[in-house]
Amino acid sequence: MDGVQCLALLLAFSLVTSASPVNIQDCTLQPLGQEQGVKVLYSTSRVPSGCVSQGPLETDWEVHILYLQYKDRSGVSQLHLNVSSAEGNSTQQRKVVFIVSSNSHTFLTVHSEDLPLTFIYNSENIFLKTNYGEANSTQIPSLGSGEELLKWAELMYGGVSSFANVGSPQQILFQVGKEIGTSEDCIPETDFNAGQYLEMDVVSSEVKSCPLSSKHPREEAHIVWLQQSHQDSSSQAVELNMNVTCDKGDPFKDLNVFLVLKGQENLLWNIGSTTHSTRFLVSGQYRLKHISSRTIHGQALPDSKEGLMRKVQERGFDFIASYTEIPSANRITLEIFRCEPPTEVATTPQASNHPHRTTREIERLLDLMKPWSCLDNTVEVALAKQYLQVLNDPVTAMTLQDRSCVAQDNMTHLVVRSFLEDCFTQVERGIHVKNQLILTLASLQQVTVPFECSLPEKLSLQLYPTPEFKLPSTTLEVNKVAYVQVSFRTAAEESSPQLQECSLKTSGKASLLLIHNGTSTSSSVKILGAFDNRPWVHRFQFIYEAEDGEWSSSLATLFCRVSLSHHDPSSFESSLEVKVKTTQMHNPGLALSTVVGITFGAFLIGVLLTAALWYIYSHTRPLAKIPPVSANPPASESSSTNHSIGSTQSTPCSTSSMA
Repeated sequence: MDGVQCLALLLAFSLVTSASPVNIQDCTLQPLGQEQGVKVLYSTSRVPSGCVSQGPLETDWEVHILYLQYKDRSGVSQLHLNVSSAEGNSTQQRKVVFIVSSNSHTFLTVHSEDLPLTFIYNSENIFLKTNYGEANSTQIPSLGSGEELLKWAELMYGGVSSFANVGSPQQILFQVGKEIGTSEDCIPETDFNAGQYLEMDVVSSEVKSCPLSSKHPREEAHIVWLQQSHQDSSSQAVELNMNVTCDKGDPFKDLNVFLVLKGQENLLWNIGSTTHSTRFLVSGQYRLKHISSRTIHGQALPDSKEGLMRKVQERGFDFIASYTEIPSANRITLEIFRCEPPTEVATTPQASNHPHRTTREIERLLDLMKPWSCLDNTVEVALAKQYLQVLNDPVTAMTLQDRSCVAQDNMTHLVVRSFLEDCFTQVERGIHVKNQLILTLASLQQVTVPFECSLPEKLSLQLYPTPEFKLPSTTLEVNKVAYVQVSFRTAAEESSPQLQECSLKTSGKASLLLIHNGTSTSSSVKILGAFDNRPWVHRFQFIYEAEDGEWSSSLATLFCRVSLSHHDPSSFESSLEVKVKTTQMHNPGLALSTVVGITFGAFLIGVLLTAALWYIYSHTRPLAKIPPVSANPPASESSSTNHSIGSTQSTPCSTSSMA
């Protein structure tokens, strides 16, 4: 007898070993509450209603409608939409339109390849976020039903490619670029199989439980009835996993679970993780994957809810923790939240679960929205107020870790901004930014949510006058050693950017190439390599030599370029404006042009001065002349004159004549 047969006998023995049966009338199944700590998730391609067709009139268009119907509308629903292209088909030239409608506040996160996607949705209750930046989106009209939405889309685009009425999905895997329909019109069918293009993970809203307390708190039963058709059951196996977890603390270590799995007789159950004390009652066939790949034959089970419950109670389990009917699935996960009691008894009365539930709702909401973003030198948080309306305890104020950094209300968002040096903001490795959001509720409760983001990738240059790289400068001194640090800011810690090129461009002259292809271009340039084992920081030094006649200050631009790796063609560039000046004023002698200019200027001044003197002379000479003496003066005049001269002048000659 092999191990599998022994295991089967042990299981059979555990099934027939029972305590006194419990009256089935004592258990009335009721919808499962959140506080009961059971969640059933399953993966399927069947939707409550749907259809496919040839699509719009434009053959290069695809139009897909997702009509989301959540039964639990008390909070914010989360949906991940993963869009991929059909293998072997290129959708680069195709235009894909998603029309999304939801009856609940929904946070829609879209992950896709490099596909041209357009989303039409109602922004009042759907918050859209993509992995490729801003999505091309359009507002959807207010329509009452899925059929009305389908008719509107057909009039808008001349047809649709697919329509799916989806109930409470958590994730949808959607494949585009396929010819999925041949009919001209898309006519919805109930229980539609969308397996050609869609698979979704759903949180079951049909889970029920007996509200009665158990006499044995660590013993409970779970019933899963998979009601898919015989055709679906014969074409695939169903994978089932059960996990016992605890949000805060340690999960139950000795939880005894009785698991009932009901399906078609030809269905194969692949049972994965369970507790070590789980007992099974299975229809069809099943495998315990963690023990062996051998198939174990189950037994026929009743085709009614009451019959399955009676089977459980006949085995002595008085607490049916969950009863779930699933229409179709290829994977089922049963999550049971059970926590060990704390080792220390609290001396103060425990608070109600309502504040803790509100805290979890806010944490989950912020984790979905991620309203924070890192800019070049600031961090910003913009929390949309419309998504806070679902909280029973409204948010009245929001601050960062520094309570003085208070968010401003701009009617639509609560917005708070901070420089990286303020508000207790922490920056690790020059790029990872950390802080905390503190939200004050109307009940005066405060919820603290840590967050972090990464600064955008950036290449920066800094010039230093000394080899210590202490005080950066924007002045480049001629004929002296200058030191340059090239820093690349990136969140990829494994990246090793390569310094490819650096040059200096002065005004009116050609660029002086300093580094080319990672090597220096002259003996005046020396590469110092990476700094302190940090491959994203490079340093080098160089000497800028002045040319003849260059003795006045001028401006220049230092330019550098790095590549992420030798095999990655993408690169980053940066520049730094610097002022060039000489360290000492020197007199190399007058140039020829200067000498000619001085000579010509002196000559011109002499000519002008000579002309000015001649002008003055020529205009002032007539006023200074003495009237001319007549050759034959009158006798009286001559005698009197001679007499006057003789009587008044005494000269040696006159004395001699008189003598």
